[in-house]
Amino acid sequence: MPFFTNIRNFIFPRQAGLPAARAVFWILTVALVYQAVLCAIHTNVHAISVAGVGLTEAAIYIACIAVLIKRIRLEFVAVASLVAAYLLLMAILRNQLDPKGFRDVMIPILFYGLGREIGNVKYTDRLLKLMVFLVLAFGFFELFFLDLFSQVFNIFSYYVSQGNLAAGSNWAKDSVLGLNGIRPEGIGRTILPSLIGNHRISSIFLEPVSLGNFAVIIAAWGLSKRRGEIKEMIFFLLAAATMIVLSDSRYGMITVAALVVMRCLPLGRTNTWLIVMPFLSVTLLLLLATVFGGHYSDSVLGRLFVSGKTLSNLDLGMIFGLDGFNISFGDMGYPSLLTRLGLLLCIFLWAAFWMLKMEDERGDRFRAYITLYMSLILCVSGTSLFALKTAGILWFLVGCAAGRAKDAVPARPATASQPSGA
Repeated sequence: MPFFTNIRNFIFPRQAGLPAARAVFWILTVALVYQAVLCAIHTNVHAISVAGVGLTEAAIYIACIAVLIKRIRLEFVAVASLVAAYLLLMAILRNQLDPKGFRDVMIPILFYGLGREIGNVKYTDRLLKLMVFLVLAFGFFELFFLDLFSQVFNIFSYYVSQGNLAAGSNWAKDSVLGLNGIRPEGIGRTILPSLIGNHRISSIFLEPVSLGNFAVIIAAWGLSKRRGEIKEMIFFLLAAATMIVLSDSRYGMITVAALVVMRCLPLGRTNTWLIVMPFLSVTLLLLLATVFGGHYSDSVLGRLFVSGKTLSNLDLGMIFGLDGFNISFGDMGYPSLLTRLGLLLCIFLWAAFWMLKMEDERGDRFRAYITLYMSLILCVSGTSLFALKTAGILWFLVGCAAGRAKDAVPARPATASQPSGA
């Protein structure tokens, strides 16, 4: 059919020269939509347990390995081996294996490898645009046809089946959205409350938090563009702004505003000073908790205070990941990260991230913007940095930015009738 043929040619141009393009396309698409598909199955066909989600993710990781194994890279093997050895040593010291720790580290390594395998910015732009259209289509479907959306996706029941929510914890009467899908009375929406009400759109991600995070990622990708690519930049920024409005993401609004300011300032190409951003964030959280004081509330300052207070209460064993790895810290990202992976592994992975050689200034800018994204999200969210539905595309983009340039169509080899010097 002409329509599907055009879509196929849009994603896979004949002269792209990307042997793994189709496989990577399907891996990233499944990683984007698998939670929504499983939720629809849970709602209308058969209950999905946490084991079903785990098996689906495992299939995605195996598909990644199948693509990467054809042209395995030495640095990929070295980093993966060191990380696996460290986590196994931690398991011995803890006397317990932590599968989530392996899973959280596996996502950046595998999807970064996929990005390196592609290494083509034009292909990535096409793929990301298709994802944007898909996410916005589902978002507006949820906004304008909420009753029908709720019949297809019983999000609350789906997360209860995962053990993430208690069956009686839904305070929003007759709503099957997630707990954060409706702003409580007295707090309300921050963006356009009179137009949209207290409903926060989650789209294909099932959670408005993830929609806001995806918005920051695509805004960072757009802002990393060159000045000559202004149309691409505007497209991704407008799409990000729309998603932030739909999801009422306060984090997304603040972070994208900061990214725009960074793009406008005459900063250097590499922005290596941002390497200290996580350490600066932790310091500010501790200062907020110990010097300024405060109390918990469902606000930015309230959540920052609790995160800083929890950080100040960590002992050495928890900081180095020997204790507390099985504690749920809720929206406190830095305590979750330290207790699960340990300070040494966090520093190693952070140093490896900053040692990556980016292909051009676009990659340097994208790394700087993603540094801000990761540093800030750990202040207000516990696990969303490692959510496959957004983390997969994030690390794929990092890999593309660091990959070899394949944007240009390779020249045809010379033939006997056409000497190479012609």
